[in-house]
Amino acid sequence: MTGTTTGQHARSDGTSESGDLPTSAGSGPRGQRSPQRRDHPRRILGVPETGPARWVLALAVVGSIMAAAPALGNVFLDTSWFPPALLVVVFTAFLPALIRRYPRLALYAPIAALAGWSMGLTLVFFPATAFLGLIPSAATVRAAVNLTGEAATILMVSNAPVPTENAIIFVICAGLGFAAMLVDTLAITVALPAASAFGLVLILLPSSLTTQDGLSVLSIVGAAIGYMLILGCCRWYAPDGKPRPGANRAASGTLRRALVLGTAVVLVIGVLPGLIPGFTSGTFPQGSRLGQVGNVGALDPMISLGNDLRSQSNSVNMTYLTNAPGSLYMRMSTLEDFTGKTWKPSAVPENLSQDMGTLAPTFGANTAVPRSTTTTWVSLAALSTNWLPSPLRPTKVEGLSGLWTWEPSTETIHGDALTSQKPYQVTSETPELTPDLLRAATQKPNTGLDPVFTKLPDNMPGIISKTVKDVTVGKNTPYDRALAISDYLRSGAFTYSEKTPVEKGYDGAGMNVIAKFLEVKAGYCVHFSATMAVMAREVGIPSRIVVGFAPGSQITNNVSIDGVTLQGYQATGRDAHAWPELYFEGLGWVPFEPTPSRGVVPSYAVATVAPETSQNNSDLLNGADNRPVASSGATDTATATAAATGPLVHAPETPPQTRLRTVLLVLLLALLALASPAVTRALARRRRLALIRGKDSGRADSARSPRPTPEELAWRELLATATDYGYRRDPALTPALQGEHIAVMLGASTEHDVELIRTAYEKWAFAPHSAPHLQMTGQTTGQNAAHAPALPGSRDDLADALERINASMQSGAITWIRVRAGLFPSSLWYRGH
Repeated sequence: MTGTTTGQHARSDGTSESGDLPTSAGSGPRGQRSPQRRDHPRRILGVPETGPARWVLALAVVGSIMAAAPALGNVFLDTSWFPPALLVVVFTAFLPALIRRYPRLALYAPIAALAGWSMGLTLVFFPATAFLGLIPSAATVRAAVNLTGEAATILMVSNAPVPTENAIIFVICAGLGFAAMLVDTLAITVALPAASAFGLVLILLPSSLTTQDGLSVLSIVGAAIGYMLILGCCRWYAPDGKPRPGANRAASGTLRRALVLGTAVVLVIGVLPGLIPGFTSGTFPQGSRLGQVGNVGALDPMISLGNDLRSQSNSVNMTYLTNAPGSLYMRMSTLEDFTGKTWKPSAVPENLSQDMGTLAPTFGANTAVPRSTTTTWVSLAALSTNWLPSPLRPTKVEGLSGLWTWEPSTETIHGDALTSQKPYQVTSETPELTPDLLRAATQKPNTGLDPVFTKLPDNMPGIISKTVKDVTVGKNTPYDRALAISDYLRSGAFTYSEKTPVEKGYDGAGMNVIAKFLEVKAGYCVHFSATMAVMAREVGIPSRIVVGFAPGSQITNNVSIDGVTLQGYQATGRDAHAWPELYFEGLGWVPFEPTPSRGVVPSYAVATVAPETSQNNSDLLNGADNRPVASSGATDTATATAAATGPLVHAPETPPQTRLRTVLLVLLLALLALASPAVTRALARRRRLALIRGKDSGRADSARSPRPTPEELAWRELLATATDYGYRRDPALTPALQGEHIAVMLGASTEHDVELIRTAYEKWAFAPHSAPHLQMTGQTTGQNAAHAPALPGSRDDLADALERINASMQSGAITWIRVRAGLFPSSLWYRGH
């Protein structure tokens, strides 16, 4: 630009200030212009943008998301999700950049981001169901819904680290793509780059809330780099993808303030754990974890019990009173579907019975097999679960509230969440098993038994097959093989350890984990139970894993009801346990305890057991009906009355855990969400007023990076303030009409101030001397010298007028409008605020 300007200024959109349509190079008079058809797309879509700006912004979005993505590293078992997630994020970010080439399509960028997100997911996961492998169809939607349901099941039955199966990878890709959509929309479409932090926080939350170690230093640094990348690129490029003019790239001290703020945040994170109780673990101790609020502990029905065992305290989860001769295993859920990487429950059938008065398994013991009836009262002291804790073979449950269903094939009860509800009574009938009775069970499993109980993946590691063969050599019956496997795992060759699998990298229950476990020979109940279940299937015995509680410890409280003495027990978080159950035809599902130093080995699995009973075992097993029915001769336990709930004496509850961590985390997130728009607007206003008063005029080389003039800034601030208090901008109105509307809105008291700002802006915008670089540098030539301001870059009168206008709007507005203007200023949603 030279030092002079013409009386008529060209605008960035190609029109002249007089409002004429743009002219093209080489065109003649308007009547002799090029054919209209050539300009028709430009009239509809606007002049296409060129240059790399919009692609740089798209790369910034992709970079910020993938820089924060390592925070998910300790949530999942491996990083196989990273390449497909990158592809989905690229689709999500680059399709909006493509349509931003045309200015009038820029507002539809979020729709383009949604389309890119769905196309990326379709290409990666469902190409066979889509048009051209990219465009989703109805079949694609159905496949996505099914995959999401499968992922929900895996997440429900798993703790971090979660196995990276296809369904989980789909959820990760969808989540990162959604975060990319959010960042793109906030940072570019609505021009709020600072608010894009919400998208990055979404990526940090899973690790923060669901893992033992929380966020690592690397994940925090990655997210910070991604955030700075967004802020930096949005500072240099306008929201519509154009490079910002030099006036908006002046040194403003933003970098210095960002460094100061970042340093303060790091210091607070470092000091806060020492000041606030509960923030004591992890490099960045986020405080709370899901399921650890108050004194209610959550035990998920899952195979990854390691984190539970390492994190659960000795707080009492439940107490129970029973007339059984000893303590009981309390079953909750079963895991029978083994994919090779993880165990999970099989699909729950529809139309299950809600009648808790007549419970019977699909395949149980023959009616001729002797059984004992047990009554157990259960009281949940600190447990929240959708699976009802109960002993093996329940036949009736009384005292429940809510809706519960009985799954006969797994003998589990599922329904409404239990959170320390009132005591309930469980009646159960268990077969009286002996080694000889089990040894006689040599029939093949019933053909109606679900194949899921015998399924094994094809990629069986050689060490598993070899170990099974060596351990069971010479064993001729299913029971002898099962007992040999159990004795081998409980032998001195193996040790119980909750830390070794984590330290040596084989935590979990997949096939490769089992192979590593057989090499190292150290693990906890997950490894022992999964190994026995797989080895049993390898020799033809159906198996499943039960998740629940080991028997717990005896307490001194005994209760006598109608002459029947009930012994009291309690189970804590440390008693969370997993054990295998094997199926024997004619006897049903039989539990084993292969984990050394945990639980109680059943009498039929101990070598020194009594000899066989006098009854003919074959007659007992080969009865005509193998479905259990209530024996009329069984000893009935006295039905509990209202008074029966009174004698149930609970073990002393552990002191309630503090809720401070969760409350502080929720409050912090809420305050950040509420304060972000208000702080952004306050900083923008403060910055403008400082520039108007000329306090910041000497920081940068004005010849290289001129700044907006005080008149322009004052007009922007006037429009922003009015918009915050309800004024609706109309770009079609002239400054005179807009000033008139704002003056009417304010009233007569500040009409003069509005007129002052409007007049100053119009003189700057439309007078011949208004070339911005002349205002800031003081260069004047010819006629411009007569109009140059005496103090370039300093207008205290405009700043004072803005202060008075803001005070007038605050005092004149109703309470709701003042709150909205302070917390959610509408001007932030306008470009160029």
